Amino acid sequence: MTDARVLALMPAFNPNPEALATSLKSMLNQTVPVDVCVIDDGSHTPVADLIPKDFRVHNLRLPRNSGITAALRAGVDFGLEHKYEYFCRLDVGDISYPHRVGTQLAYMQEHPEIDLLGAFSRIVSIQGNEIGLHGIKGGPKSVQRYLRKNAAFKHSTFFIRAEALRRNGSYDAAFPIAQDYELACRLAATQKVDCLPDVLIEYIDDPTGISAKRRNKQLWMRLKVQMRYSEIFAASWYIGIARTLGLMLTPHRIAKKMSEKHWGSTVRYKLDA
Repeated sequence: MTDARVLALMPAFNPNPEALATSLKSMLNQTVPVDVCVIDDGSHTPVADLIPKDFRVHNLRLPRNSGITAALRAGVDFGLEHKYEYFCRLDVGDISYPHRVGTQLAYMQEHPEIDLLGAFSRIVSIQGNEIGLHGIKGGPKSVQRYLRKNAAFKHSTFFIRAEALRRNGSYDAAFPIAQDYELACRLAATQKVDCLPDVLIEYIDDPTGISAKRRNKQLWMRLKVQMRYSEIFAASWYIGIARTLGLMLTPHRIAKKMSEKHWGSTVRYKLDA
């Protein structure tokens, strides 16, 4: 593995200071060098004021709260302008294990045909209880097949080749949520997307998070992505459409229990609820 410039993007809006510090520390303590860019999405208290003084990070602040997609687009613009070769992601509250960036970087350098790489996540409740794992095994074909139904791996595991964003564009402003799913499907349509079987992050299943609070809109955005990247000759695409429509009709509490039951029986589970 050779040295490469990697930029971790971490959007934040009124973050919990302790969670912010924990997530930042996990990125700053990687086994290979990685720069961190915190994009303050118009927080009431500037996020820069919450970051420990000894943490060396780039701080961008949007003039007003514009949403996670706008924050990510600003971070990508910053990274491309400063000639970073790779981007990785981490949400406030999630934790990257120390070998996360090194593992993904080595794989990307060994596989130049891969433009987006994910990994398995350990799903943990806000009380600290382990719920299960999340990810897809089987290589690019398995990932592409699953993307017809839902996200194949967590956004916080994204490791993206910068050149892919130059060629294919950044996060789509038309998707204020589900922007990660849209980007993964867009890249998978023309390039290869893969997922490492290694568990590289700890993902906090926060019931107050964006996906939980805006579940119905999230599902509509997912359906929009599925229709945009339709594959009428693939049975898995029809299964994905039916699954999304079914979740729209299922009460949140029931869907959540179904998801949690599914987590215990397979590694291909999703946090659909």
